[in-house]
Amino acid sequence: MTTQNFVKKFISTLLLAAFASALFAADAGTVQQITGKVTIIGADDLVRLAGPREKIMSGDTIVTEAKSETLVKMADDSTVLVRPNTRFQFTEYKYEKAPGDSSIVTLLRGTVRMVTGLIGKRRPANVRVNTLTATIGVRGTDFEVAVIPEDTADARAGVYDLVHDGATNIRLTQLDRNLDVKKNQTAFAPDKPKPGEEPLQILNETPIFLQSGGGLDALIQSITVPMPMMFR
Repeated sequence: MTTQNFVKKFISTLLLAAFASALFAADAGTVQQITGKVTIIGADDLVRLAGPREKIMSGDTIVTEAKSETLVKMADDSTVLVRPNTRFQFTEYKYEKAPGDSSIVTLLRGTVRMVTGLIGKRRPANVRVNTLTATIGVRGTDFEVAVIPEDTADARAGVYDLVHDGATNIRLTQLDRNLDVKKNQTAFAPDKPKPGEEPLQILNETPIFLQSGGGLDALIQSITVPMPMMFR
């Protein structure tokens, strides 16, 4: 290989790497509101304090403390409300108005409310919420997922899936069990089912801790209104 060809190949490699890096670092969303203390852990493990208009990248993890929450608007006009005492990761987010668009998130603990946007409407199979024990698929909806790691006075340990509007499907990771969840229903997958208890069930009533909401709930619908097509 001549020196000239080597230089050309080297430059091409650098350009491709830079392009790939730019794609990976593309903005996934923007923080709209914050109450209390919220931190963000990047895919590079660097920790930063979240602030208004803070950019969210694919791979970022949001951590909220007690009495703290944040509302994030994503590039596809979906919204995510991260409630207090929560650890939540934007595991894989890609929005290029293409078939490969996806929104895969992971809830490690706490509670999040999500209103799906254009990815959920156009590619619902590409929108998913993962927990350690269950996976929630959506069908264009407004829903809430909670992971309670330990029994409390208000709730048993497990995964909760409350649908405010639309529908979801919750599937247990280790068992061949899944359940459709409709509007105003709450599904529950207990960490430790009692003898004879179903490992996946629809509760008769929504738990109190999922009924209370928070100070940012009133904003979640107002910022989810899609922009006019001319601005996309």
